[in-house]
Amino acid sequence: GVSGLSAAWHLKTNTSFEVHLFEKEDRLGGHAHTVTIGDEAIDVDIGFMVFNSGKDGNYPNMTSWFQELGIEEENSDMSLSVSLDGGKSIEWNSDGLNGLFANRWQALSPSYYTFILDMLRFNREASEILRLHEDDPRRIVTIGQYLQDHNYSQAFCSNYLLPMMAALWSASIEDVLHFPAEQLIGFLQNHKMLQLFERPQWKTVKGRSQKYTRKMKEILGDMAQVKTPITSMKKLLNGHISYELFSQEKSVGVFDHVIFACHPPTAQKILTNIAKPEISNLLHQIEYADNVVYVHSDPKLMPTRQQAWASWNCLGKSTLISKLKTNTNGESFEGGESGFGSTIQQEDDGENQEDDGENQKDVTLSLEGEEGRMKAVYITYWLNRLQNLKTNQNYFVSLNPHMKPETLLTHKRLLLAHPQFNPRTLRARKLLIENHQGREGIWFCGAWEGYGFHEDGCRSGFRVATKLSEQPLPWSSKKEMVLAPPDLSRQTGSSNILTSLYRYISRDFPVFICKRFIIFFLRKAIVQGKLRLKFNDGTILSFGDGSSCGVGDQAPVTLRIFDSWFFVKAALEYDLGLARSYMAGHYVVEPLENSSDYCDVLRPAVDECNQVLGDPSGLTRLFLLFIGNRDRPDLYKHRKAGDRKIYSNTMTNASGLLISKFGSFLNFLRYKLTMDNSERGGSLKNIHAHYDLSNDLFTTFLDQETYMYSSAIYDAVKSPSTKKLVFGGSLEEAQWRKLDTLLDRAQIEPGMSLLDIGFGWGGLSIHAAKKYGCKVVGITLSVEQKALAEQRVRNAGLTEKVTFEVCDYRTFARRPENMGSFDRIVSCEMIEAVGHKHLGEFFWAVEQLLNPSGILVMEAITTPEMRYETYLRSTDFINTIIFPGSCCPSLHALVDAAYCNSCLTLEHVSNIGLHYARTLAEWRRRFNAAEQRVRKLGFDDIFLRVWNYYLTYCEAGFHSQTEHCLVLVFARQGCHAIQPLAETRAIVQAPTMSDSEVKKWLQEKIK
Repeated sequence: GVSGLSAAWHLKTNTSFEVHLFEKEDRLGGHAHTVTIGDEAIDVDIGFMVFNSGKDGNYPNMTSWFQELGIEEENSDMSLSVSLDGGKSIEWNSDGLNGLFANRWQALSPSYYTFILDMLRFNREASEILRLHEDDPRRIVTIGQYLQDHNYSQAFCSNYLLPMMAALWSASIEDVLHFPAEQLIGFLQNHKMLQLFERPQWKTVKGRSQKYTRKMKEILGDMAQVKTPITSMKKLLNGHISYELFSQEKSVGVFDHVIFACHPPTAQKILTNIAKPEISNLLHQIEYADNVVYVHSDPKLMPTRQQAWASWNCLGKSTLISKLKTNTNGESFEGGESGFGSTIQQEDDGENQEDDGENQKDVTLSLEGEEGRMKAVYITYWLNRLQNLKTNQNYFVSLNPHMKPETLLTHKRLLLAHPQFNPRTLRARKLLIENHQGREGIWFCGAWEGYGFHEDGCRSGFRVATKLSEQPLPWSSKKEMVLAPPDLSRQTGSSNILTSLYRYISRDFPVFICKRFIIFFLRKAIVQGKLRLKFNDGTILSFGDGSSCGVGDQAPVTLRIFDSWFFVKAALEYDLGLARSYMAGHYVVEPLENSSDYCDVLRPAVDECNQVLGDPSGLTRLFLLFIGNRDRPDLYKHRKAGDRKIYSNTMTNASGLLISKFGSFLNFLRYKLTMDNSERGGSLKNIHAHYDLSNDLFTTFLDQETYMYSSAIYDAVKSPSTKKLVFGGSLEEAQWRKLDTLLDRAQIEPGMSLLDIGFGWGGLSIHAAKKYGCKVVGITLSVEQKALAEQRVRNAGLTEKVTFEVCDYRTFARRPENMGSFDRIVSCEMIEAVGHKHLGEFFWAVEQLLNPSGILVMEAITTPEMRYETYLRSTDFINTIIFPGSCCPSLHALVDAAYCNSCLTLEHVSNIGLHYARTLAEWRRRFNAAEQRVRKLGFDDIFLRVWNYYLTYCEAGFHSQTEHCLVLVFARQGCHAIQPLAETRAIVQAPTMSDSEVKKWLQEKIK
């Protein structure tokens, strides 16, 4: 192909190297493939067709090379057409108004104008991703996520961008959606396709691409051997490294250097016996996909209306494109649904293969047809327009068509392979070139190094050749031996006074004002510890004296700010603004340079830090810094008796940031108006927003035995040396311990009836039925949880003992048959979904359901009394985004609700909050370790950041002991069933271990 030919040309004509070129096919050129077809014996190109040239062209090396070879060019055309559902739903092309409204009914469709407006917006805004800092997490999103994040309409995606991308890369819609946005947008910017005017004049080779391949055959002579596939090679050590190459077990020579200008999967096969495992693995990860190519004259594979015909024609089915997922949850769970579809993995290793009949049948069955690889859209090229054919008949090239062209109109059928630019491929090619290029005389080149086009292959081959020769190309210099591609970050769209004024009013001025407010606020709020803001230009702002702050470590917390809109979000929305800014990728927390600077509890797991998340445990450190400064001892004031506990200082409820009071008030107002925990359906909606995301999602981080989504209870002791708790054991062991604790507090006995309110995935219910033989009824509002829990019950053979139902606790309590019918009720972290106004209803319902000697055991996340009234007057990240409508009540609120609405009395309380901090940290590590599984479920970068923010946000609250997790026991007065809670073991703390006992415990538990 072009990479091998360009490398061979430079080494042959400009150096003293003896160059041999081996080609498997009976011709040179690869995708530069000219075939002779039709009764008129017309030469047409079916692979490489167009390029551009001139001062601002994007093919500088290829056009300069063509000039050296004496290859002539002629004008071509790059018009685009999209036709869906046989032209019934949409049909247009890019040639003026007549083409734009080829289907006249489109003029009456509002969505069609939405598509046009979005196309203009995309052309205007898309290139901004290329100017982001190289470490910015928003730079590495897929095109599917990019479209969702920027709220592009389905009409724009279906009618324009996705079909066009599929045409350019000969890829399926599913594959295109998983291509990196930077790669695709970079190509469009590079080829000036993000503009309506001043587009380049496209060219094609006059006389077809065979002109330059034949010229190269003349130059190389007998040194270019066709029909000679290299199948293996041997490494020789005779004073220096050399390689013997074999074609079908026949030696074809010994060489000092070997350039693999073939596709990486082919190179992997040839290098099987001599390549290092990491090289073989990287070559395998650079993915290619086969495409069935028909050269034909059948107009049925073109748009229905001839005025819609263009050079590049995308034909497909709107239903398959419109099935792409969009975010429909609004802000009830921002980032909760993501992506447009699932990746179709391609493992084929084939290069260009002529179709010889039966031997290709199995391969092509999965590629063409309505259920083929490109079942949503396929591509037809109109060769007459692209290649200026002056013929009586139209000639087309179709890739993976949904129907075969008429046999009599089919001129040729073959396979072509194209690179697939997914994140896996991009990572592998980067590592291959950076770490292995040229090592021990092994070189790699190909169009897969760039965008997959002819200039990319040409540049790649020239780079290898100039590194070998240390000589520049004739049209280059020693400083730049191969002409580089354009610097996309320096290319900006057109601007005028109005657009500049709009940007100043809508962005620059708000950033300027809000940045000043935030800096002023942080200087007042961050007194202890150290917070650093690091900007794209390298400047750093520091706040705090660096002293010890709360329970966090003393190392500074560094926020890497990528987008200055961070200041606007934080200033206007405070807590929610900080969260939403992180979700959007405006900033991350940088990891500490020295891992020993982390305290043991807050150290991230190996490979947990990355470009998308930054340092997840750094978020915990950030929150602990905020908490430590909020709760500084010098801020506490003595109150007079009877004063209301309104908790307020610089770090609380935006009291230190005046500008955010308005935004916080609007968030609170929206929360009060829209968050509904009523029996009429509000609770069902709120539960669905979180718990029905995906059962598979939760199994990526919960323990794999109980599936408990609540605090575990670890084996913990206080270290005599540090005076802090040390935790031991696995998450699975800790969750079993928690289940036994809850059932022990409930004084469960065999044969009892147990109600599990909010049973999750059934862990407690199954354990109670299996261990005690209880008759268990569970109620929930999550359909997804119920489905998996019932499956687990069936797997455990407990269907006779455990029954689950989707039902509100209030509705369940009103059924006459349920009155006083339960010996025990357990509610494990369900009370948070009840809401402050409905706490009394919960205790009323429990009392209706309990028999006279019944016991309620509740595990509850609670807010300390000191902050509770302030908490009720504000919104936060958890009750707005993660658990819509939730409220973590204070212990006083629970006791008061029980007192006012039932005869239940609090009989026992335990605080396991520190155990929750450990549980959340383990969930976070498991979740991040399962990142690839999470992505395959359809969740994107935004969701990964949301979930990490949620887990670390909660971890900091429990770790600082400013949020509690209580195990509470309620019963009516005189309940003799709770007498065992008065046993000595339940009252008296066990003796503290000696130093030697703790050391032995640590050796046994911490491994």
